[in-house]
Amino acid sequence: MSMIDYSWRPEGYFEPTDPEDLMLSRITGAARREAVRKMVRDGGMDAVPEGFGNEELSERHRTAWGRIHPMCMGGEFLLPCEPGELEIARLTIRSTTYDVLSVRAKRTKNRIRVRVDDEYDGETLNRKHMCTSVRPLTLGRLLDLVITGWDFFECLENNYPDDLEGQLGFFWGESRLYPEFDEALRERVTEYFRAHHEAEEDEENAEGEE
Repeated sequence: MSMIDYSWRPEGYFEPTDPEDLMLSRITGAARREAVRKMVRDGGMDAVPEGFGNEELSERHRTAWGRIHPMCMGGEFLLPCEPGELEIARLTIRSTTYDVLSVRAKRTKNRIRVRVDDEYDGETLNRKHMCTSVRPLTLGRLLDLVITGWDFFECLENNYPDDLEGQLGFFWGESRLYPEFDEALRERVTEYFRAHHEAEEDEENAEGEE
């Protein structure tokens, strides 16, 4: 039985937050965000080189950063958040370039718009990658948006067919607003994997009995 409360939702997205947390959440690059997080933890904001903690790097600095290792490019091709928009969760894939999906929320006139964004101008997204809500999304609704907005399960199956452990090691989720986001993703992947492969085994057994 799951111990995760999929009906849980944060009280709000747009309340005042710690300036350092807000700055980190706006850095598009995954590896750069972690590097800045460590710099701030060890030496404070003054330890971050000028421009390195910007929302996005210039093309020249991005190229130089990517020369260190291809994984440094993860998230660096995400577009910046729109004015008034903030990232509420992200999903990072352990591909060669550590591709990142960013989930972003923005207050509209009477509702909250939540959308999934990728690093490829939306080319990898499905039609249902955006929704609106009067209140912040429940954890379950957030997961549904990520899973239906992008072919998450297909990506895992293509890279690690018949290998649940490999699939679970191929991604991680993070969110300062949804503490159980990563754990819930892993539970969904495990459930899908078992249901999908049990169905395949049933089909094979049925064919063998004919």
